Amino acid sequence: MKIALCQMDIAWLDVRANLEKIEDYIDDAEDQGAKILVFPEMALTGFCMDPHAAALELGSAELKRLAAMTRGKQVMVFIGAAIKQGSRYTNECLIIRNGEVVASYAKMNLFTVTDEHKYYEPGDQMITVSYEGYQITPLICFDTRFTKPFVKGAEAGTDAFIVMASWPDTQSAQWKTLLSARAMDTQAFVIGVNRIGSGGGLSFAGECMVVAPSGKAMLEYSSDEKLIFLDVDFGYSKKLKDKFPVLAEQHLNAKQLHTPRQIVMRSGNS
Repeated sequence: MKIALCQMDIAWLDVRANLEKIEDYIDDAEDQGAKILVFPEMALTGFCMDPHAAALELGSAELKRLAAMTRGKQVMVFIGAAIKQGSRYTNECLIIRNGEVVASYAKMNLFTVTDEHKYYEPGDQMITVSYEGYQITPLICFDTRFTKPFVKGAEAGTDAFIVMASWPDTQSAQWKTLLSARAMDTQAFVIGVNRIGSGGGLSFAGECMVVAPSGKAMLEYSSDEKLIFLDVDFGYSKKLKDKFPVLAEQHLNAKQLHTPRQIVMRSGNS
């Protein structure tokens, strides 16, 4: 399956400018035959901790325009946006296909370093999209720090995880390591899409990745603005799990695993 990763420089709180750029990328991805197109976290505004300035309602003119960009097209779009529902604000991945927002995922693990937890509410439900015979699970940025959502997704049969991010360039080594580790943890593909440029006092290096279930990166790192295309055989994940079922072969499940027994060592000769 051909996928497209949008390594985008997001204009800070300029929804109109970002939508114009996004429309061009959607058209390009469709013309190139991509089945999936992934944008970064909060692609409409940048990773902004002022939800009153950044968040949009699902029925807003801006999101209607975004959805309309996919009408009549084959490509399915995963894109980050801050969303307002009543008095509730969430950081979400919207999944858009043929003119409609068909599903959304609200980020569960909020980035306390930037006080994200003070301005947005965490989600409490993972989703998995069945598409072209494969299971695809979206997650967002700081979610990558935690194994549990990935393991839960893998146990549900996920073939590929999509991680959209605004990952600071000061932590780029961890970005690469964590994405590779999560692929090996789950024997699934991990698609990491990060922005470039700067905003909100942070700078970003892009370095979008597609990691095979082996943990090996399938792309060379880059930090320029572009649309990245790659053909991925998502069926390889199932083949590998059948051949080498790592998760199924765990000796102990979570309920059987006890707290480690503590052994106290004394110093000296006593």
